[in-house]
Amino acid sequence: MKKYGFIFLMGIITQSSFGQSNAYVVADADEYFRSGRYFDAFFAYRTAARLPEFAGDYQIEQQIKNSSKALYLKKKYQDFRAFKKYDLAKDHLIQLVEINPMDPFRDQIPKITLEQAESFHRMAWRQRSPREVADMLNKAIGYYHQAIKEGLVNESVQVAIKMAEKSIRDTGVTDVPNTTLGVSTQYNQLNKPTTERKVEIKENNPL
Repeated sequence: MKKYGFIFLMGIITQSSFGQSNAYVVADADEYFRSGRYFDAFFAYRTAARLPEFAGDYQIEQQIKNSSKALYLKKKYQDFRAFKKYDLAKDHLIQLVEINPMDPFRDQIPKITLEQAESFHRMAWRQRSPREVADMLNKAIGYYHQAIKEGLVNESVQVAIKMAEKSIRDTGVTDVPNTTLGVSTQYNQLNKPTTERKVEIKENNPL
């Protein structure tokens, strides 16, 4: 009896240790996801889903989908950013941050907007008429404002706005809307995460 009792006790201890060790699989997957390592997160969550204690777990199944979607969005963001397709890059990055508010690229949202502003500012001097120059500069000012609203803290942005304003006045065009009213340099970090959350993805791009 002592022998069978010992075997039974060891079985309980083994199962308990096995369950505790498997919990680390999910913990590692969560950490991969938070840090933007979506490829690793995807396979870690898939490994967890195959374990008996996590079989059919809704949250893990959703995180498999989220990891796949996030991997897709990250790649598209990087590709569009490389080709300076700023609107598309920003759109994919915003979707990525909605899935993972801790994504390492989250602070790039206002920086993309700043790049758009600087692009329009440079393009202004390639225009043929004063009106076209003024309109392009006005677009640049609008994007500078948007970057500030998105949380960009950079004194040089205010300098760039003033320079663009002066350049508009130098064109002699007087009916350009004033886009500098109400600009605030307060740091509103719109993409700063407040809580961790898992988001259900309707459209999947599985690996």
